[in-house]
Formats: sequence, C-alpha cells, structure tokens
Amino acid sequence: MSESMAPGSGSLVAIASVPYQFHTSKYHYLEHLFVPLLSSAQQACDLMGARIRGEQAAAQAAAFMAGELLRDASFVAGRRETSAATLYTLDFVADQFLSRASVVDSGRSRTSLFRVLVEGKIRGDKFRVSDPVTNTILFEFNRYEADKPDFFSREFPFIAAESRKNPLLYAGNQETLLRGVIGINLEIQLSDATYTVLVERATDEQSVNVRNPRDNAVIMNLPLAAVAHLPKLIETVKLYLVANPTVRSSLSGS
Repeated sequence: MSESMAPGSGSLVAIASVPYQFHTSKYHYLEHLFVPLLSSAQQACDLMGARIRGEQAAAQAAAFMAGELLRDASFVAGRRETSAATLYTLDFVADQFLSRASVVDSGRSRTSLFRVLVEGKIRGDKFRVSDPVTNTILFEFNRYEADKPDFFSREFPFIAAESRKNPLLYAGNQETLLRGVIGINLEIQLSDATYTVLVERATDEQSVNVRNPRDNAVIMNLPLAAVAHLPKLIETVKLYLVANPTVRSSLSGS
C-alpha cells in the first residue's frame, strides 16, 4: 500500500458549515477517495450554480454534498474527530479542497512514514503537495495526473519521498533545466549504495546528458523530453546503472 493507516484508519471528510464529519472505514488511502470525492464536490458546485451565483450557491453545494455522503452507506456521520489515515476538508465558499494523508517511503533499507498536505481548489485542476511539519512545498500535480490509475499508489508516494530529500528537484529545477540554465543532481538508490548523477541540457538543445559529477564524463544521453517526468527519468538511470557495474564503480570512485 502507498499510504499508512497511522494515525487512525479509514478516512474522514469534513465540510465547512456542516457541524459533523463523515467517517468511512472502507477507504483508507488517497488512491481510493481523492478523485471520487473531488468529482462529487465539483458536481455539487455545478448543480447548485456555484461557479456563477457565488457564496449562497456555494453554501447550497456544501449542503448537497453532505446529503450525498449521508445517503452513501460507506459513510457514517458523527462528531468531529482528527484520527484517520486520510483527512479531507472541503470548503465550498472558499473553493478549497484539502487532504492530509500519511505516505510510506519504502525506497530505503528502512520504511518510514510521513504526512503530507494536498491542497487545491474544488473548481480547479491543480494541486500542491507540501510537508506540514516544515511547510515546504514538495511538488504539484494536476487533475489529468490524478486520474491515472496508478498515480496515488505508485507515482505520488515516490515523488513525495524523493522531493522531501531534495525539494528543489520537483519544485523548480525541472523547469530551469528545460530552459537550459542549470542541471539537476539526482540521487539514484540501488541495493548496494546511493549514486549521484548530474543531468543537464546537452549542447544540441534537443537532449540531456547524464554525467558523472566526479569527472564530468557523460554516462548516457537521453531525449530532452525525458526530464518531463522525473520519476521515469530516475527509473531509466537506475536500470542503466544496474546493467553497468563499471559505471557504478566510477560513480563511487572505487
């Protein structure tokens, strides 16, 4: 599973202006409820005309959403709690969709858990992920990515864990790399060690070079589009290093 069930289990949905929360023990993880809940909230806004009629319609959309959850046998309405694997907060008047979730980092020898905050607009399609402890922005994603079948179970936890180690990697360096200003350092974790490589735009302007930061030697060359999806870029470099022990040796200096 990509999410931790601690603290608590299941999911809680809180709607601003509604005096109770909705708990479900059936859905624990972002991959289960994020998109369906967002879709329902957007439908409530459309049905009540919240995009046009303003605050009164938004309040009606909140009531409509609460009614939908009351009619869903998977949810139970009750007093306000704070313990759950995933907490959702919907504010229709402020047009705000928040989610607090636990994520597991299983890319190291020891599994570790951490919390993230996902925030965006109910009537929007872009979402920001941040570390609620340090208030650091980790990365952003859009509705198209959220709709992909494996996004929350595979890509989301991977990107969240990597960007906690190097927030600039996902927050800004990709765009800077595409402009050809600077490169980015990637940490590639293999079973035997962690290797650092430098990725920078090549002189042909159509590709990127993956270099050994020790001697600046080019390890591999990839199409420029490879940096458009950093998780896949990291996976490509990882597979190359696994297949080439000589390159791994040069990166470690042994």
